[in-house]
Amino acid sequence: MKQLSKTEMAVMAGKSVYSNRVKSVSDGMAKTERVIKKSTNIKLGKKVTRGKLKGFPIYTVTLQERATCPSSCIHWHDCYGNNMMFAIRYNADDQLLAMMESELKELQAKHSNGFLVRLHVLGDFYSVDYVAQWAKWLGMFPALHVYGYTANQYDAIDSKERAIGEALLSLRLACGIRFAVRFSGSYNDNFAALSQDDQRSDQLIADKKAFLCPTQISKETGKLAKKDEETLVPDCGACGLCWQASKPVVFLTH
Repeated sequence: MKQLSKTEMAVMAGKSVYSNRVKSVSDGMAKTERVIKKSTNIKLGKKVTRGKLKGFPIYTVTLQERATCPSSCIHWHDCYGNNMMFAIRYNADDQLLAMMESELKELQAKHSNGFLVRLHVLGDFYSVDYVAQWAKWLGMFPALHVYGYTANQYDAIDSKERAIGEALLSLRLACGIRFAVRFSGSYNDNFAALSQDDQRSDQLIADKKAFLCPTQISKETGKLAKKDEETLVPDCGACGLCWQASKPVVFLTH
């Protein structure tokens, strides 16, 4: 019998490939360690430089992939977390939520004019109660703005996934740009994140009902982005369409 690879075992167990990079807040936090971290991601950028949220610093949250994701996610097997061997992932528990609330309080005081949290670099919304926490925090911290993507669908067959998707949709409709979470792979929602791998995406682009991610393409040539081309939108903070545009965004792969 063929022995399963480390990735195959992680997929079957619904966990990260890198178990040694998964931790709980209760394990102890280093003095400067934060769950809600300043963005150091080249693609994201460190702050918003154009649009309605211009000037907002960007922060990120990383949870354990698969353990917090719906198994229906099309990237369940080939999650890009499979290649992120150095990222710290946090387990979803009550201690995590308490820590996040404490950190959001600090960020509200530090950035009273506004800050943007990218949910989630890895992981997803794992329960209706977790969505409700973000609804609570949006009420508590007026400077807080959120954007991101979810594999949960409000029309999913699975009842748990559907309930999470419905909660996310309700929160997005209630909060608008303050909770700009797109539904990945949904062709039933205008506020979606799609992949160019699907022919339906190309048709939407041709009909001007969707747009290609500007950080992945050159505005002049339509070719893949290169770091040495000054004409490109260098990062998400310099674009802003994912939290502002009402059309679906199409990624070269997503």
